[in-house]
Amino acid sequence: AIVTECVADAAKNAPGGGDEANPVVSKGTMAGVAHMSLDQFFDCINMLFEQVLGLLWGAFAVNKFCIDEGFILDDNTSVSSSGNADTEMQPSASTGGGGGSYERKSSHTPSATAASLAAAADLSEKSVSELLRLRREAHSLVSFDGMRRLWDTSLTFTHQLEKFSGRKAYGLRSTLLAQAKSFVERKHESNMSALVAALDSERWVQCSVSAERQAALTRLSSGRAAFSSRKTTSEAISSATPATAPSSTGNAGGREKMTDAEVEGTRYKVVWSCLLLLEMVMDDVACAAHFQTLATNVVSKVAELLRLFNARATQLVLGAGAIHSAARLKSINAKHLAIVTQCIALVLAILPHVRAALMAQLPTKQHALLYDLDKIKADYKEHSEKILSKLVSIIGGIVEHSLAPRIANTDFDARARNNSKAVSKALDADAEVECCKFLDNVVTNTRKMHQVLLVMLPAELLRDVFSRIFAYLDHKVPSLFKSAAIAEQTSFSMPIADDGKLQMINEVDYMARTLNGLPGVQPWNFTATKILEQELDIVREEDPPPLPAAPEVELCEDTESKRGIPEGDKETETIEISTNDKEDGQKEGLTSCSTSVDSVPAENAKIEECADEDSPGKELAAQKTSSE
Repeated sequence: AIVTECVADAAKNAPGGGDEANPVVSKGTMAGVAHMSLDQFFDCINMLFEQVLGLLWGAFAVNKFCIDEGFILDDNTSVSSSGNADTEMQPSASTGGGGGSYERKSSHTPSATAASLAAAADLSEKSVSELLRLRREAHSLVSFDGMRRLWDTSLTFTHQLEKFSGRKAYGLRSTLLAQAKSFVERKHESNMSALVAALDSERWVQCSVSAERQAALTRLSSGRAAFSSRKTTSEAISSATPATAPSSTGNAGGREKMTDAEVEGTRYKVVWSCLLLLEMVMDDVACAAHFQTLATNVVSKVAELLRLFNARATQLVLGAGAIHSAARLKSINAKHLAIVTQCIALVLAILPHVRAALMAQLPTKQHALLYDLDKIKADYKEHSEKILSKLVSIIGGIVEHSLAPRIANTDFDARARNNSKAVSKALDADAEVECCKFLDNVVTNTRKMHQVLLVMLPAELLRDVFSRIFAYLDHKVPSLFKSAAIAEQTSFSMPIADDGKLQMINEVDYMARTLNGLPGVQPWNFTATKILEQELDIVREEDPPPLPAAPEVELCEDTESKRGIPEGDKETETIEISTNDKEDGQKEGLTSCSTSVDSVPAENAKIEECADEDSPGKELAAQKTSSE
């Protein structure tokens, strides 16, 4: 009667209330129950549970009274003509056979009151189970808060029912479990579809993190994921503001300050689809905490969501799929790659807390299911590594394809002659050098990359990326010069004059110093200058070496005498030997010079003598020769 009245009230309040065409009116009570709103159904079952529990409580009280008073009624007991049951009075054992106290004892042990109570509880269980089954489809579409309220209300009734009947209400429990499982499955399908749609329309620009979402992240990272009072995922999608919606264009007009996500003191720049993923994961963790019997199902759902985001983000950004997706990006640049790296870092920071929250809801024997999350963590790290490599390859593509052809028009000998200042023999750390177009554009493009990544990446990741970029440039710049020198189709050649060689070395060294001076980068020990010095047969003199020992000079003189050097040329030759001895003393500290004195060609020796004309070491050697 209660259900019928509630259905009638719901039909009156529905659109077209008293109309015969209304499906609720035409199809009867069962259709009416299925078409009720969730609030109307809650009103119905609350009244129903109150009435049923009141009747069961009365039956339980009667049964308890009969047991306490010793009245054990049975429907099969024969009744005498006077209408009294066949009972007999026996003396109470406590009187010792001498008093007037008696107790009533039936000759039949089964109790009719207990059987009636059990039958009433069984009927209540079946009726409520059937009522819930009528709304199976409707309950799979409710929100998490609605499903949690239905679960709590029905489970409270189940516990009371089991208390009255003295046995488990397996039928009602299985019905509740089936509806909760159906809700989780339908919710997961909806989440997967919503996440795919959000990723396809994602423009990969930063969105602002609201205070509510930040509070949810804080609860999860502090171990309180189950205590959630957030909006549901569907409500969050429908209430997305222009700053956080997938159609965001990065606040091109207002330029208002974006709010980063923060986890354990670390801040992350995120996109809308990443926030949506985290909300879905936190909803699933809350489901596992509230419906603990479904925790094993929830683990697989979380793993599927994380895999979908990782795979789809890889296709859209690294695979350039966003150019052809609903977002219609014109190109994929370093800023897009950097924001994806931040999203991956945020997921990796949250993943241990998600794993711990799910582990708390699983039996010990089922902890092996969490191994799937460990594999997903490795996949995300691999994705991040690919993005870092892609950032290096962007610089590599610019250097090799756009800038390398400019080497052909570079003439370092001519640049040295046209230079108004004299070419210094040693590099000045504070001097500014005008580089060739190739090296200047290498520095310019690396600076542009640095300007983007300095804002988007944390300090540690920025150092990692530019250490890789510097390592690439350190290897590639000398290699491109060498390749251009031996290529037949280019007019470039290595400098021949001393000034041209030093000009080339100075420009490469200035490039290295400029790159190391970028803020926030880890200084790199560039070896490009040493490689080019070795290629050009340049010996760099930084400090005057100590005077050679006397026996070494005598050995040199003996060697000269054995070679048959004329006496008249001995003085000049001694100067050259002293210069070579000086060069030998510097070979220990220079990796670019590996030739011995005897193997140095004459033209190279002449270049070194001219370059070191005013060397203090040579004056000392001349004085020593004169004294001898």
